[in-house]
Amino acid sequence: MSNFFGFVITVLFYKIAERLKWTKLPPIVIAGAAIIFLLEFCHIDFEVYNKSASYLTLLLMPATIALGYPIYKNIELLKHNKRIIYTAFVVVTVLAIALTYIIAKICHADLCVIESMLPKSVTAPIAVEISKNIGGIPELTACVVVLTGVFGGMFGHKILEFIKVKNDIAIGLSIGAASHVVGTSCCVEKGNEKQVVMASVALVIVGILTAVIAPLFLFALKLG
Repeated sequence: MSNFFGFVITVLFYKIAERLKWTKLPPIVIAGAAIIFLLEFCHIDFEVYNKSASYLTLLLMPATIALGYPIYKNIELLKHNKRIIYTAFVVVTVLAIALTYIIAKICHADLCVIESMLPKSVTAPIAVEISKNIGGIPELTACVVVLTGVFGGMFGHKILEFIKVKNDIAIGLSIGAASHVVGTSCCVEKGNEKQVVMASVALVIVGILTAVIAPLFLFALKLG
């Protein structure tokens, strides 16, 4: 089997999924389901696919860094709203980590599962590294990150519209902080530059804050 098999089918299925606008589902959901079906139907081992798709994995971090361009382009917008923006980042990061821990504890989840879920609202390249550092399972973290992003991408704007949030800055911050790159891509699809900028800032800064706060949170719990 070709070393580029995983790379080719992943890109192909994703591009096809992008054209299926009538489904109302994020392309990552459709492409992911199609790849799983193909692997099962053709009895292809996941490790074989994963190894040949590793070239795409290497592009995740550069792609995340590339999100810095719309931030740089709209730096004045950020300076004008910096106080509320950075306060919101700290609050949302602490809440996301604390609530994830509490809900997981209520569900009697094992510690390694909890550690894997703490960075669920952070973009995958950062979340996987955080998971490794705090003792989580990177594969489980990646799965939870995708599910979180898909949920935010599908329902984030609808939920904010339902509770009457209309400010583009608030919408962008909420979507980016809660559902990282997948949510941000939905802001891009809507063509609203303010939302894209704020969502991009949120996913980067919340990722950094989570990398700092999550280990401290677990350390504090162990001391307690």
